[in-house]
Amino acid sequence: MKHAAPLAIATISVAIFFAIFYLVLSAALPAAPKFFLALIVLSGCGHVLAKIFSFESHLGIFLVRSRLGLGLIDSLAKKHSALWEKFAQIGMVVGYGSLAYFMMNEKLNWRKMLFTYGIGVFLLVLISSLIPIGMSVLLSMVKGGSEFAEAGAKLQIQTAQFEQLKILSLIFMVVGGVALMTAASVVLYGLIVFGAVLQALMGNVSVLKQTSPGGMPIIPGINLDLFQGLVALAIVLAIHEGMHGILARAYKMKLKSAGLVFFGFVPLGAFVDIDEKSLLSQRKERQNAVLIAGTAGNFAVSLVFFALLFAAFLLFGSLPSEIGQSSWVVLFLRIVALSFAINIIVASVNLLPIPMFDGHHLLKNMVGDSRISSAISYLVVLSFLLTLSPWLLR
Repeated sequence: MKHAAPLAIATISVAIFFAIFYLVLSAALPAAPKFFLALIVLSGCGHVLAKIFSFESHLGIFLVRSRLGLGLIDSLAKKHSALWEKFAQIGMVVGYGSLAYFMMNEKLNWRKMLFTYGIGVFLLVLISSLIPIGMSVLLSMVKGGSEFAEAGAKLQIQTAQFEQLKILSLIFMVVGGVALMTAASVVLYGLIVFGAVLQALMGNVSVLKQTSPGGMPIIPGINLDLFQGLVALAIVLAIHEGMHGILARAYKMKLKSAGLVFFGFVPLGAFVDIDEKSLLSQRKERQNAVLIAGTAGNFAVSLVFFALLFAAFLLFGSLPSEIGQSSWVVLFLRIVALSFAINIIVASVNLLPIPMFDGHHLLKNMVGDSRISSAISYLVVLSFLLTLSPWLLR
């Protein structure tokens, strides 16, 4: 009975906020105001729920902690510790190309190096070729994504004439894997937007207005199907955090808890809380393995989902969105397609050296000199913000 009153208040609160949220989504408003109003509603709901149950929260995002699931992570880590370590090493090759050698847990003999780099380079080439496909799939399923698809197509046409860029992209892939390719693309587009900003300051505002933002917020229920989006995001976060936990336990690091992340009444996914002292007490190479594991898991899962999509294409002779819109098969395939796209994109973006991303910590461990790593992070963050600045004119 002690918990009955808070539970009743929470239920009524969620019902009220959900009704307001539904009214916002149904309102005849432009996308940007609707997006920010929906965020305010979800943030308010999360704040209220966090107060009722004394959850940790920040801007309406709160954590529901538990030790459930830690037993499964322990079991997987202990039974296959060598396999997970090799998995992380291959993930480092995919993420960082040749630079992965300086991040690994051991200096490999030639047989192990041949195996790790052979599989890693093959997967690096495969995943690099699938990233644009993942972006196209995602944009085809997002409301308003056509603008970005058209902008991407224009950029590809403009850059196709420069053979040097193709060679440079190949060099980036070999030297720094997906991390360097992604960071370079962000900086390049940031320079393009910066050029448009300079022209706007000189009076030619039309160029900036015609420049597409380099990214867009994707929120289930606003510009993405609510159910499909939540399922895909849950898969992304559960795999990502679960793999962090498995590698941490493989190296005998402590896990404090696991749990769920909510934004208001919307579940965002799962998390695994690694004891920070236990993590920082390990060698940098082991920290790198734990940090890269989440991204490696997302890349691996994206390949599984792509294989399912390919099998569906062979079976039906068309893409999931072209089969029809009513059957459970189509719903399943759309979730598969969205899960493939979000896993591969989130994994790539997570390698950017931006604070709060795993790529930021991996860069610090690899470079060693905090001034150099900070300078690189500032450059990428500034470029990332520049790519989003055209939103201000939308």
